[in-house]
Amino acid sequence: MTKIMERVIEDVQTLSTDEKNNLMKFLIASLDETHDNDSEQQWANLAKQRLDEIESGKVKTVSWDTIKQQVIS
Repeated sequence: MTKIMERVIEDVQTLSTDEKNNLMKFLIASLDETHDNDSEQQWANLAKQRLDEIESGKVKTVSWDTIKQQVIS
């Protein structure tokens, strides 16, 4: 590990939870070298499709408690 990386890790440990969260968002965004201009519209379309499936009864929802029980079991 480089000296710079050691210093960054040391400095990160002093940040508040909110600051760490903001740093994480920045780092993740910096990994995306290409920006798909249409991605937000695609996500919106998918969300609308999912909502339509739920409202039409084509897809049934599952409660968070049920999911937790399935994961724990």
